Amino acid sequence: MHLHRRSFLGLVAGGVAAGAAATDSTAAPPRPRLRDGSGVLDWSAVRGEFALDPAWIHLSSFFLVSHPRPVREAIETWRRRLDANPLLLESALLDPSAASHPLERIKAALAGYLGGRAENIALVPNTTTGLALVYNGLSLRPGQEVLTTEHDHYSHHESIRRAVDKTGAGLRFVALHDMPRGAATTSTAELVERLERAIRPETRAVGLTWVHSSTGLKLPIAEMARVVARANAGRAAGDRCLLIVDGVHGVGVEDIDVADLGADFFVAGAHKWLLAPRGTGFILGRPEAWPELRPTVPSFDLSDRSIWDAWIRRTGTPTTRASHVSPGGFIAFEHLFSVPDAIAFHHQLGRPQIAARIAELNQIFRTELATIPGVVVQTPQDPSLAAGLVAFEVEGIEPDDVVARLHARKIHATSSPYAVSFVRLAAGVMNSHADVDAALAAVHAIASGA
Repeated sequence: MHLHRRSFLGLVAGGVAAGAAATDSTAAPPRPRLRDGSGVLDWSAVRGEFALDPAWIHLSSFFLVSHPRPVREAIETWRRRLDANPLLLESALLDPSAASHPLERIKAALAGYLGGRAENIALVPNTTTGLALVYNGLSLRPGQEVLTTEHDHYSHHESIRRAVDKTGAGLRFVALHDMPRGAATTSTAELVERLERAIRPETRAVGLTWVHSSTGLKLPIAEMARVVARANAGRAAGDRCLLIVDGVHGVGVEDIDVADLGADFFVAGAHKWLLAPRGTGFILGRPEAWPELRPTVPSFDLSDRSIWDAWIRRTGTPTTRASHVSPGGFIAFEHLFSVPDAIAFHHQLGRPQIAARIAELNQIFRTELATIPGVVVQTPQDPSLAAGLVAFEVEGIEPDDVVARLHARKIHATSSPYAVSFVRLAAGVMNSHADVDAALAAVHAIASGA
């Protein structure tokens, strides 16, 4: 076992790129240059890092991203290592003492990107699971309630509903703007004021979504966190209102340290805008908020052995830490262990450069779509209230029909899965100005009946 552990951790510490050469008899081809001689990003070279079908214009990568080259290579390297000697996994997971432990590398990489500290990150497979773990673990009682918005996704609403059904707590909804088409004309002041009016003394948690997948509206989370903080003045610990944020469509888009937004728990899948492997995600929690949760799934993250030792010795349940909430069980470890390579790719491009590129392309969408007769944009034009998703409708044509007509022109778009649905386009780092122009021309043709 000791030899196995040294061998496995040596592979981890050696890095994926070095391991790839050791796995194959042929040296890996040289990496393409992503910047010109002046250090300016070559976005066409960035596009070449994705194995996307060139016959299509891909404007829905927010749904499930294509793995960029470094992530594909890391996954393949880890797959080969685990296929060659799967028992090495056991010694690695059961001995987290080394700094090169794979789970610690993942959390350190995420913390370096999100802000905060690695010990306050739980690893989860996706946003849905993360939200369910938070709400199911939250201490709720009859007479308390969870407040969320009318605009949140099925996964968020259902996670709350199942938690309150079990505990006898209440569930209440607030519309942050007029329904169903008020997102485009709302303001920061309206959003903040409506939330502040909705919080009551019995509100134990507020559930918000940073960027709404229904309309593309980006909430001013930092300002709303201050609203929650004011509501907590004078409250006892067991009545403190927690802010829980679904952040999946903001993280990887915005040039901001998520840890500074003020959420008690920030939940996101990593396999969308973060460009990480499918089936990976995280919960970033405040250190003082983790004890508010009870773990739901036994954890295999033994960076804190107290939960394992409590089982061995049959002692009481220890105070909850982030590592206790990471669900255990056997998963696609080659995907999980490759998360740091996605974060490294983000750093290689630069978070400010990524944010500026996504903002630029999607601002063109919002501005130009609004000039097309018969097209109504449902995403705010104010860049402070918009991110990477652009929602719109074409008068007289059902959203699914618009999507189908775009597909017929080899343009990937989606419709939002809500009671009132809109067409969605989203440009990411894999897209070009030509992609945007082609999509705009296609929407113009559809709106004009061509």
